[in-house]
Amino acid sequence: MDSFDIAQKFDELEKTQLEIIHLKNAIASAFCPYKRQYLEVHLFRQINHTIKITDELYRYFQEDIIKTKSRQTTEFTISELSNFNGTGGKPAYVAVNGVVYDVSNEATWGGASHFGLIAGKDLSAEFNKCHGMISILSNLPKVGTIK
Repeated sequence: MDSFDIAQKFDELEKTQLEIIHLKNAIASAFCPYKRQYLEVHLFRQINHTIKITDELYRYFQEDIIKTKSRQTTEFTISELSNFNGTGGKPAYVAVNGVVYDVSNEATWGGASHFGLIAGKDLSAEFNKCHGMISILSNLPKVGTIK
């Protein structure tokens, strides 16, 4: 995908978003249940199209995003780390062997917990007792270190 395609994708995304707004307003003012159903089908198609475009753009920029995230290093105290427990819209972070990892999007950490362990803590002892292989964490984004 070259820069012309990127610009085209952003234009397409903007048009799709405008269409979603139009369909949402049309549904709100439609009294006929058949017309509402027709508009809702088109709305869902536009939403799915928006998701597809967003995914394509994310995949295109993913390498840059990962590089940027890997360059950002924050030092956390244990007290500061406790704020990142996955509640209230906050990300879920855990520390293992001095490194802080973002487990927010890790499937095994659904609900910011993992087999009774809660995010926002230094889990080095628990990790080393159960897993022991630091390579398990290699796919997780590193967001900082423990002070």
